[in-house]
Amino acid sequence: MKLVFRVFLVALGVILLLVSSLIAIIILSPQGRIRLPVEQKNAFIHPQIEDFPAWISTEGPSLTTPDGTAVRLVGVMPSDPYVLHGRNLFNRKLFRAIRAQGANVVRIPVHPEYWQKDPQYLWRYLDKAVAWAGEADLYVIIDWHSIGNVKTGFAPLMPELYSHSYQMTLDFWSQTATYFKDTPNVLFEIFNEPQSISSSEWHAQAENIINVIRAQGARQPVIVGGIEYARDLSWVLETPVEDSNLIYAAHIYPAHIKSLWPRYFGEVAKKYPVIITEWGFMDENRQEQAPYLAGDAEKYGDPLLSYLDSLDIGWIACWYDDEWLPQMFSRGYSQPTRFGEFVLARLNPQP
Repeated sequence: MKLVFRVFLVALGVILLLVSSLIAIIILSPQGRIRLPVEQKNAFIHPQIEDFPAWISTEGPSLTTPDGTAVRLVGVMPSDPYVLHGRNLFNRKLFRAIRAQGANVVRIPVHPEYWQKDPQYLWRYLDKAVAWAGEADLYVIIDWHSIGNVKTGFAPLMPELYSHSYQMTLDFWSQTATYFKDTPNVLFEIFNEPQSISSSEWHAQAENIINVIRAQGARQPVIVGGIEYARDLSWVLETPVEDSNLIYAAHIYPAHIKSLWPRYFGEVAKKYPVIITEWGFMDENRQEQAPYLAGDAEKYGDPLLSYLDSLDIGWIACWYDDEWLPQMFSRGYSQPTRFGEFVLARLNPQP
């Protein structure tokens, strides 16, 4: 009897060890985070929604709240919530930290690959991101983070991450706009970086996507990027997109010649609202695989932000991360890179 009892205890110990090891793997592995089912509501609800940042609308080249207060959006972009979750970094603390740095907006990138992987992405990630941002007094730009031709789904860079179908894009915006249509701190950026598409075709598809969003009753600002990886908005002066609450976006990196900034977005900003939803540089951490990011504060950062200041253009620095390029922090968020130091100083200038 004693032998049987000892065997039982040994077996129980082995089982407990295996279970403990499995739990440790799930907790510690970036690919093993538990994704339990979440409540699937029909619409975003929050008990403190009245305290969220006020609704924004466009007026000429400016953004204003209902009481006429001008708003200039300035902030950062962390990595995709799906990735943050895998690294145990997707939490309320992240949004509080971003607000504490001086930002008033956070851009949330939604990659098609991760959207497809998790059918509960909207409720698991976007619901929480909008709630935590609102609690921290932040606006949220929900960004359909694909690169390529929105109509054909062609993705010239990292197709495993950015590939999408046109119907997927429309379905994403139909579901997302319906869910957040009554949420004041949300803005919709319909497509991250149009590429391999003409300005006329992009114009047509942008209006189609906006029509889907408006058909759901959503009245928040819609953000439309330029062509050629979002850098070129010059076509807007001749053929603006039709919508009553629209912002244009450009992405400007060190490889984009300074003398062309007025053509890319500056002239447009004199007539319509413009925001730079991506910019950044790699200085001490330059890498051969990202030559377009090679730059520094003196020749790129200062001139760019000075130019944006002169036109009252808002901006989003990316990435608020220690891995995705250009990263604002060294590994483990132990300290900011030179780019990170530059951004943090501009977000929270000292008197």
